[in-house]
Amino acid sequence: LVGSEMCIRDSLESFSDSRGLTTRERDVFNLYIVGRSAPYIAEKLVISESTVKSHLQHIYTKCGVHSRQELISLVETTSKE
Repeated sequence: LVGSEMCIRDSLESFSDSRGLTTRERDVFNLYIVGRSAPYIAEKLVISESTVKSHLQHIYTKCGVHSRQELISLVETTSKE
């Protein structure tokens, strides 16, 4: 990976650790945070769309957000601290 990609990956890992995301929630989170859709994530991870949506609800709850934009903003704010 290029330096900036490693930095982003490390930042996302650190964020996931701080929020207590499960391994599967991390898989969903990492695809979702870069703009992938629920159908894409479901196909990529070989799970149903409803399972993706369930994981997203858990992620939102653990992060205290209600939308993708709020989640992105939280990640950006947290990575600057």
